[in-house]
Amino acid sequence: MKNKVKQKLKQGKAVMGAIVTVNDPLTLHVMANAGFDYLLVDTQHAVIGTDTLFSIIKGLNPTESEVIVRVIWNDRALINQALDFGADGVIVPFTNTADEVEQAITAAKYPPRGIRSWGPRYTDRYGKTPDEYWENANDQTLVFPQIETVQAMENLDSILQVDGVDGIMIGPNDLGMSFGMNPGIGKKETEPIFQQVLDKCKEYNVPWGMFTVTLEIAEQWFKKGGQIGVVGGDFGWVAQGAEDTLKEVNSLLKNINR
Repeated sequence: MKNKVKQKLKQGKAVMGAIVTVNDPLTLHVMANAGFDYLLVDTQHAVIGTDTLFSIIKGLNPTESEVIVRVIWNDRALINQALDFGADGVIVPFTNTADEVEQAITAAKYPPRGIRSWGPRYTDRYGKTPDEYWENANDQTLVFPQIETVQAMENLDSILQVDGVDGIMIGPNDLGMSFGMNPGIGKKETEPIFQQVLDKCKEYNVPWGMFTVTLEIAEQWFKKGGQIGVVGGDFGWVAQGAEDTLKEVNSLLKNINR
């Protein structure tokens, strides 16, 4: 089995994903069967422990969507764990130098490229036998460093030249804050910063993407050459659905009770 996200990115195509933060079977079922290219399990900003992470990944693995885990930190053990549980790739936050990106990639790859420990008991996406998995895992596993600081911007040329970078993710809120701006995706003042990342990624022929939240923002950056989109997720959609419904309810009650 091939990693469809990796294949599409190599072909110059765009991919779209959504964020998963809850371990609810029905929610996972709905999101997994919606048809996204990938689902992003966010352990960095959600209450997801080891057991929960395993349950979520196993709930998503049988579907067509790839599973990408945003780990809490650039830590070998966390990256190993996510991949051993069956993730198809990792997003690694706050990667600020080429050495830190190299650290993330070596954690995700088996020797000779990396130092990932052997123990894929729960993974069969890229091989039914240990030999098959060994032959395919390094080529199919995705690693997306996340750019979200001034330091990372200063080191972007060297970061983009590290062998094994499958794509760059912009962390728009943290990157904006690092430059002294208020958080908030879609603000005009942060666009020149994001454009710098875009231009550098084009120069080195590295796919790039961003947490865009809305389709409007995603379209804006896709038209500029972005390939990796994130357009919301379970928590935000429930909150927005509740808010929209309440507005309709209040409007109805206002008409009834006048």
